[in-house]
Amino acid sequence: MDELNNIFSSCKEDMEAILKKLKKEIHRIRLGSKSVSSFLEKIKIKCYGTFLPLIEVANISIIDNMNISIHPWDCSIISSIDKAIIDANLGFIPTNKGDSIHIHLPVITEESRKNMIKKIKLQTEDAKVFVRKIRKKNNQHVKKLKISEDVSKIGENRIQKITNEYIQKIENFFLHKEKEILKW
Repeated sequence: MDELNNIFSSCKEDMEAILKKLKKEIHRIRLGSKSVSSFLEKIKIKCYGTFLPLIEVANISIIDNMNISIHPWDCSIISSIDKAIIDANLGFIPTNKGDSIHIHLPVITEESRKNMIKKIKLQTEDAKVFVRKIRKKNNQHVKKLKISEDVSKIGENRIQKITNEYIQKIENFFLHKEKEILKW
């Protein structure tokens, strides 16, 4: 039974990894200055012979829902910050003002929202496919074990329950994100 429990825990870990990856990808989708600032904080800036997160070399201020201002503590690295933001390809171009960087986020139109939802739906469907592949792989592992047919069926049923749980988590995450996008 230890082998079966190992398969269950491996199945859960793999499906959890798929869910985390999906959340990370979808959280990158921009809705306003607050969501963008969390990505800006993590952008790595090449300065002082190393790479540092933007939050460690500058102050990031949210002016309003569509504007962000970045004030580096050392103005000599402002061009590195500008370049790193452009290279991050977040869907906007920063404006270098000499002593600070200003970011104006474009207005999200109804069409843009619908396109975002379509993109997210595709990503969630891909995640569900990966979860099902994990189910198939783990069911094959169960079949290879030298156990009775009844125990094998119990194992497959447990894997199906885990699969259903993660498919539901993925679907709930999509519905939450869709609601959030439509609300803005």
